[in-house]
Amino acid sequence: MILFQHPPRRWRALFLLTFALVIVSGVDSAAFDFPAAGWHRGDAAFAQENSRAALQKALASANPNIELDIIDFVDARGRRVGLVSHDYLMKRATGLDGTFGEKYKDPSQLPQNAANPLLPPQPFMTVAELFDLIRETKARGVTPIVSLDMKEEGKNAEAFARWVGERIREYGFQDHIFASSFFLNNIKPLKAACPECLAGGLVFNDHWGLRFLSPHYASVDITPLSKVTFFLGFLGKKEYPLDFILLQDDIFFENPDLVNYWKNKRKVKFVGVFVYNKDRPYTEDEWALLKKADWLELDPPQMNQYLQRKSGK
Repeated sequence: MILFQHPPRRWRALFLLTFALVIVSGVDSAAFDFPAAGWHRGDAAFAQENSRAALQKALASANPNIELDIIDFVDARGRRVGLVSHDYLMKRATGLDGTFGEKYKDPSQLPQNAANPLLPPQPFMTVAELFDLIRETKARGVTPIVSLDMKEEGKNAEAFARWVGERIREYGFQDHIFASSFFLNNIKPLKAACPECLAGGLVFNDHWGLRFLSPHYASVDITPLSKVTFFLGFLGKKEYPLDFILLQDDIFFENPDLVNYWKNKRKVKFVGVFVYNKDRPYTEDEWALLKKADWLELDPPQMNQYLQRKSGK
């Protein structure tokens, strides 16, 4: 009597494939715990936007997820360390002309961040220091979701983006850090350096581009040809594949079906919404719409609402 017979080879192959898919899908679902919300540029009510103090305050809060902006910076020894800054130009945050790397070769020599005149100035933080801060936060048992907005516009944009991707891999942060940009030369090199990293774009906000395009496109869909055909509606644009998309909240509120469009038509993994009017809390109707989104980037007024709603108060 035959008590046990090995299944046919094709069935064994099917079983192994099914098992592998279950494992992979399980890892995927645990990677980014959505829906979620992050502090837009840290707790910018406590300290200057994007400063170490603002980010530390956010990381220590009841909602330790953050969004921040990064640009390139290379020190006098030729080491790429990056800079946590919303602007590529110094003017808004420091009152000085030019870019950060033109006059300064050491982060300690930089003028302080004074973007908000109502708050005390703060030193600028390097991206290298940021990654160490995230590692220290994880060592305390807290794994924050981190959204990096790459704002580099200079000649080293591609080298900087590759460096960011390499740092994410080096630190093993692929499962909780993702990066976005308005610029394709930020997105492509990062994705090449870290294929498993999530890289995304932004729908045009309310500047000139949106008048000639539509919320169905991201800024990274614009090609050299379509820049020339600007007045013809950007003819020659290309739908660049993205892992996720970020929508400005006022555009989202006018077009809430964009979430379905980007997920079903453009096949992104998730859709995020970021604040445009930083000082205006959301209405109940707006919060109802925001349930469609997977990720929110909130300033203090909206974050306080979010925390109250999360706690049931």
